[in-house]
Amino acid sequence: MTRDRVVTAALSFCLIANLAPIMTFPAMAPEVSQAWGYSVTEIGWIGGVYFAGYAAAVPLLAGATDRFDCRWIIIGSSLMGAIAGLAFAMLAGSFWPALVFRCLGGVALAGVHMPGLKFITERIGGPSQTRSVAIYTSSYAFGSAGSFLLAGLVAVLLGWRAAFFVAGISPLLAVVAMIWLPPSRPRPLPVGPTLAFGGVVRNRAFMAYVLGFAGNTWEVFGIRVWFVACLSWSLSLPGNHLDLPNLAVIGGLASLAGVPVSIFVAELASKWNRSRVIVATCLVSVAVCLTLAATAGGGIVVFLALLILLQITSFADVGALSAGAVVLSDPARRGAALAIYAFAGFTTGFLGPVVIGFAIDWFGGLESRSGWTAAFLVMALGSMVAGLAVWSVRHNDQGAR
Repeated sequence: MTRDRVVTAALSFCLIANLAPIMTFPAMAPEVSQAWGYSVTEIGWIGGVYFAGYAAAVPLLAGATDRFDCRWIIIGSSLMGAIAGLAFAMLAGSFWPALVFRCLGGVALAGVHMPGLKFITERIGGPSQTRSVAIYTSSYAFGSAGSFLLAGLVAVLLGWRAAFFVAGISPLLAVVAMIWLPPSRPRPLPVGPTLAFGGVVRNRAFMAYVLGFAGNTWEVFGIRVWFVACLSWSLSLPGNHLDLPNLAVIGGLASLAGVPVSIFVAELASKWNRSRVIVATCLVSVAVCLTLAATAGGGIVVFLALLILLQITSFADVGALSAGAVVLSDPARRGAALAIYAFAGFTTGFLGPVVIGFAIDWFGGLESRSGWTAAFLVMALGSMVAGLAVWSVRHNDQGAR
């Protein structure tokens, strides 16, 4: 195995290990809400606050990679992720402790996700970089899907509380993997941090991809946080009974299906026309959201197929967006650029599930067809914004290859 492949594989593994806790709460939301008495809005807050913690911390942690060795940032953050996950498993019971521990878990992920991407861009160049970036960013789906699967399988065997405990241990595996990698190569900025961020914001083409990623995460995290609850509601309707495995397992497999599609779309975008590929993908995802809104409360077979399809289409352009953003960013300010990119994406990743929760409550609640119709209309806004943002800088395609 070549050095580039070793670095890509190791960083992808670290990301996957640190993502184990990310979807444990959404996967176990029906059981947890019943045991702890959470409202729909509280479920939305706990599901989304993970991404708020990420968004709050990523400017500092990702920006620091321009000056410090990424390895130690990732190792320290992995340890923090394990502590937050285990604390949730052992100490959370009411709303506020659960909110705090989930938020800390998001902070920890901020010190792994974009620093890992920065490590790859420092160590891998040339034609291999686009492919490595696509593989790394697409491995996010492996991690979130694995989080669903792990939670579902452990819950079946040991109960839902054990699912949180097992997920909390996983980030420790990333520490072992990172110790064996060589140091990264941070390049000190020629100007102060404020000017570095200012220079990034003035890059219009890059900022369009930032807005595209923000729209992407609005939709991706919206469907992932609410997938199990939505499917559970649909199965409870008269005539919609199906003998299915644990719903968290289904959610995980649906998320996993998006990985090869994302890699394929990124490869297609790098060889053809990036903006057109991304915009076409966004249009497909908007169409799926609108179809789900129209068919909510209908036959379970069609509805389940559409839910799974949305897991795929919502994630399909993430690799192409990230690869384009990396190429359009200034190498000397790439840590700052990735900090802004991640901050925007995970801010909407937090807001999406929360706003969807408000929409469900406002239009009738979890047991209401109108509530879920509103939810999918809100989700569709993500790909609409992403497609418009990328299309606005379509003339920069040559620079984003």
